[in-house]
Formats: sequence, structure tokens, C-alpha cells
Amino acid sequence: MATPLVLLGEVHTGLVPSSTPLGRADADEVLALLPGCSVSWLERPIRLATSPAVGVGVDCRLRVGAEVVPIVGTVATRARLVGGWTLQSSACTRVCRSGDRRKQTWSYYLGRKGTTELIGRLPEIDSARTALAEGYLTGPPGREILDMAAISDHLMNHIRFDSGLDRRPPLRTRTTRLRWTACLAGNSRASVSFHLGAGHQRAMRVAVRTDRELRAVQQFCEDVAAHDWLLTVVTDVLDAAERRLGRSHARIDDLSAVLHNLTGLWIPGGHVPPEVRGLWKGLQIEPGFSRQWSLLTTRVRDKVASQRAPG
Repeated sequence: MATPLVLLGEVHTGLVPSSTPLGRADADEVLALLPGCSVSWLERPIRLATSPAVGVGVDCRLRVGAEVVPIVGTVATRARLVGGWTLQSSACTRVCRSGDRRKQTWSYYLGRKGTTELIGRLPEIDSARTALAEGYLTGPPGREILDMAAISDHLMNHIRFDSGLDRRPPLRTRTTRLRWTACLAGNSRASVSFHLGAGHQRAMRVAVRTDRELRAVQQFCEDVAAHDWLLTVVTDVLDAAERRLGRSHARIDDLSAVLHNLTGLWIPGGHVPPEVRGLWKGLQIEPGFSRQWSLLTTRVRDKVASQRAPG
């Protein structure tokens, strides 16, 4: 398979709407997106369930600098459940040059799940990669522009409203959205940059050295999204606790729920392929994911202990 110009992805992360973590049997039912295709499981170092991938056909446009170009193909979507609690909807497509300036039949595109082709002229490869990535991450939305957020939203909502879920989670949390791009670094070193946007928006740029690493990038991005969501949840709970100083029961319930349900989910790189696991090193330095997690969870434990102390 030809090396893509760029990978475009979106990961939405939230708390599964259940009063208890989903066990294997329940998760198999909720994540069974395709008849006859089973959910895949990893048990160590933490339980991870991944749904079969579903292809979503797209016939739209992408921004390339100041221009827009037609794009046709499929986006591959899948759902993940980490530790029975962290629910993710993930969408990704490999953007390639088309070998023909005319559109193919849909059977051609449907046979290439997760691949889209650009129809028309493009600048030379290096500048095209940069322009595609920046157009996707920073360009304004448009009616005909590829909308990966809508695709991820659709899958997340499909799962959240499954009749098998009781919709009584122990915490009320936000859903975070990570939009990411990945491409080959050329003669440069592998790199990753993470940007915390307004509200629930995040963006990440990844560059790797080999095709094998590029194929593994989606799992790295999903892992980063899961851990960023954990940081977001704990920060929100602490902020809410500070605003509710006179309502001790509400404070202790939410803070205790964090300690009881979420602290065991923190394992950066636990399910990241070894080819790209080293990308986590940069994020541990800047912005310092694990350092912030340690500080936040210490604050949570201190607040719970102070609430439970006599007098």
C-alpha cells in the first residue's frame, strides 16, 4: 500500500454512561458495531476493548493552504473502552494522491477502508503534507469540508444511547476532542506537539520516521487522548470542589469517585505499539502529563482526607 501524504484523525473521549465499569460481556454487546465481527481484547497492563472498524464513505473537500481540493474515499471509525470506564470514538483516514483525476466507482473506495484519495493537482509532496495538515487542524469549517468531528460524534452517541447502559455514571464529565495529524518526518527527527485549545478542544501534530511507525500512530493518539481526558476530569472535579465549599457531601462524593474509579486508569503508553511508544517522552517533558497527574491526584487525596478527618 502506498505511503499516504498525511493521516488525519479525531478522537472523542468521555466516561461510559454506566454506574459500574463495563465487564467483558457487556462491552462485547455495546461495542459490537458489525455483525459477525468480534470485539478485540487486551488484558494487560489494563483491560482494553476495541470494536471492529467501520468504514464511513466521504465525498467532500479538504483545505490545502488557501485552496480546497476534492477528496473521495472512506474514514475508518472504531470505539475503545479502557478499564471499563474510558469510552472513545476514533476516526482516521489515510490521505493519498489519486492515480486518476476521475472518481472511481464506490466499490473501489469501499475496498480500501480508511483511505481517501485527493482528486486534482497538488503542490510537491513536502509542501502538500504541511498544507493538508495545517488546513485540517486550523482551517475554518465549511459545509463541504471533511468533518471528522461529526463522524466521531455519531459513533460516540450511537454507543452512549445503547439500551444496555443504565446512564447513571458516578461522575458528570466533559467529552474531550483531540484532532490530530501524522506524516513522515523526512530527514527530520520524530516529533510530537500537543496544543490545549479552548474548552474541550485539543490538537496534536505527529511526525515519524517510517511507514511502520505511521501505521501505529493512531493508537498513540488514542492513548494521549485518554490520558488528557483523565487530566481534564480531575481538574474539573477539583475546580468544582473549590466552588462548593459549603456543600461537603457533594465535594467528598465526586472526589472519592475520582479516587475509586479513575486513578487506576493512568498508564501512559500501556497500549501503545513499541514503534511509537517513545513519542510519549516528549509529552512527559512538555506539557508534562504525568507530573500534572501526580500533583492533581495528590490534591484530591488531601481533600478527601481533610473531609474525613474528625472535627
